[in-house]
Formats: sequence, C-alpha cells, structure tokens
Amino acid sequence: MKTFLDELLEEVEQKEDQQTEVFIDLLLLRIKTLNEEIADNFSNADKEIEIIKSWALNKNTILQERINLIEKQLEQFARSSDKKTIDLPNGVLKVRKSPDKAEVVDLELFLSKANAEFVTVVPEQIKPNLKNIKSFIKMTTKVPDGVRVIEGKEEFSYSIKMEEKDAGEKEAGVGVKQTGELRAVV
Repeated sequence: MKTFLDELLEEVEQKEDQQTEVFIDLLLLRIKTLNEEIADNFSNADKEIEIIKSWALNKNTILQERINLIEKQLEQFARSSDKKTIDLPNGVLKVRKSPDKAEVVDLELFLSKANAEFVTVVPEQIKPNLKNIKSFIKMTTKVPDGVRVIEGKEEFSYSIKMEEKDAGEKEAGVGVKQTGELRAVV
C-alpha cells in the first residue's frame, strides 16, 4: 500500500521527468534555430559576394574601356612615328609586320597539281607542307593552285616595364621616397 508521501514523491518524479524532457526538447529547438541561422548567414554571404562581384565587374569594365582608349592612342602615336620600336622609361611600343600566311582553300585541286615538296606524307594521311609552300611563293612569287596567300598585317604591341624592388615588391615607373621632414618650396 502506498502512503501519501510515496504518491507525492512519485508525482514529483513524474513532473521532474516531464520538465527534463521539455528542457531537452527546448535544447533541440535551439539547435534547429541555430542551424537555420547558419544557413541564412551563408545565403546572405553568397548574395553579398554576388553584389561585390557585380560591383567589381562594373568598375573593371570602365577601367578596361579606359585602357582600350589609351591603347588606341599609343598605337596611333607608334604608327605615326618612323620608328618600329619606341623604348620609353615606363614601357616599349612596337609596330611589327606579321609574316604572310599560305592557306590551302581547295585541297583536292592543290593535291592534284602539288609537287612532292609541297606535301607531307604521314601514314594514311597526306597534308600540305605550309612552310615549303610559303618558301616557294617567296622565291618564285607564283601561288600554287588551290592556295591563297594571306598577307601579314602590321601589328601593334606594347609592354610595361616593371622594376624589381626589395623583397619582391614591384613598382612601375620612377620611385619617389618621402621623408617625414618638412620643406619649404619657394
């Protein structure tokens, strides 16, 4: 037979077990909300990354357009000059003619009239020897049948000089050292 105290003790233990389960359930709920917050943070970070990439793309597009404009000005200057190479303190401008190219436009016509020196025979494959064809055209000025000459164009290029500085730092152009001293300019 249960006494009143035994029943009371049993009831208290049941309530304590229920409170422990509720507390554990609250902890699980807290983990769930924290995981959702982590996922939300990653989502927001991805959105911010896209915004930053878009901003950088817009800025760099504007800068690239400026570079293209400056390149056109450099090319115009280099072409108007009598020099093929202009060596400047910050870079080099060059205007060079690319070599002429020979292109076989009608392979069957070419192969039917080609010399042995104009073709390269690889097992199970015969193909034009463009180097020998170009040499032949230069020496004789005759263009074999089925071949077209693509004249080389003058190409503009430039390079920017970079100077090595202490511990691998790079600096373009002339260096200026500043000191903490004040000076009067008259």
